[in-house]
Amino acid sequence: MFVTLKVLNEIKKLREKEENEAELRLRKALDNKGFKELYLKLKSLNFDIAKNEFLGKNVYSIKREYFLVKKEAEKELKKLNMSFSDFEVKYSCNLCHDTGYIGNKYCNCFYKKLNEVITNNIGIKINKDHTFENSKFELFENRIKIEKDYKNIEKWVDKIDDIKYKNLLICGKTGVGKTYLVEAICNRLLNKTKSINFYTAFALNNVFLKYHTTFDETKNALLEAVINCDVLIIDDLGSEPMLKKVNEDYLYLVLNERLTKNKSTIVTTNLTLRILLERYGDRTFSRICNKANTLIIDIENSDLRLKK
Repeated sequence: MFVTLKVLNEIKKLREKEENEAELRLRKALDNKGFKELYLKLKSLNFDIAKNEFLGKNVYSIKREYFLVKKEAEKELKKLNMSFSDFEVKYSCNLCHDTGYIGNKYCNCFYKKLNEVITNNIGIKINKDHTFENSKFELFENRIKIEKDYKNIEKWVDKIDDIKYKNLLICGKTGVGKTYLVEAICNRLLNKTKSINFYTAFALNNVFLKYHTTFDETKNALLEAVINCDVLIIDDLGSEPMLKKVNEDYLYLVLNERLTKNKSTIVTTNLTLRILLERYGDRTFSRICNKANTLIIDIENSDLRLKK
């Protein structure tokens, strides 16, 4: 199933659940004979108001009667520890009323749910405490350089919609804090209601392999979330096994499509630029490391895990 359809179905279930609960609360109140009579009277008066307004007739007296009957109904509800607001649907999103859309655009709640679905599907849990604000630069040997790198990346994230460099490449040896940095990026982007797709290189390779071996109408759907999300994050590129006609071809396809659509891609790797070129070839390397559209940050530091 398309990831977007899955998210919209989940939002639809939320809406149906709340609508059903509002209906159940009304039915409970209608079990009270006194309130039921008043409620039916209100419905009749409301119909008369609408009909007479349509015919251009004066509805002052009907509205006055409606007001008085509603007051009596509110008293009956108070005896039941209820109010008319209990019959209103308590939508989880007041902007789109749990439809996932505002006009013809996705609502912010859709993007939030999309991120939850994607994160759950690939088994990655982002630590909410890993933020730029919580960064501990005292752990770094080359503190001034690292702090400058973090500030440049933070600035890139904050200006992601208007930045010249649509892509970000973070290089560095194992244990220098790349994963923390990526989680800080994710937390900042989630606050900007960006749809993020976070893959380890190994997990993304499995998607490519499935795409390569699928030959029915579901094939194109496999890359939908990878290509069309606002921000794609590929963590630890170079750690995945190399498969003929899979890694280089499909990684190039994804990176090229995203550049065409002006969407941002973040890549972290333990490899040097030279090894990236040797491993993935000229075409893919040009999409990962083109200085015209990629901000390249090389994190220089000894293994932080040895200091904990």
